[in-house]
Amino acid sequence: MVIGEPDDVRVERIDRRWAVLVTEQGKLTRHPFDTQAEAEAFADEQRTRLGLPARPPVDDPRTP
Repeated sequence: MVIGEPDDVRVERIDRRWAVLVTEQGKLTRHPFDTQAEAEAFADEQRTRLGLPARPPVDDPRTP
């Protein structure tokens, strides 16, 4: 738990997969995905659920 941390949703590339990190009421959960599109869609749903502003998609470093 991360007491006092604000709610947050982040998308990160970890190795060859994508993860959505959700901090809610001080508790961090990690949700793995195979594709960036799935991770971004889930992150958008979580931001809406938590009443957070939308963020632009994460850049994929494999894309020129």
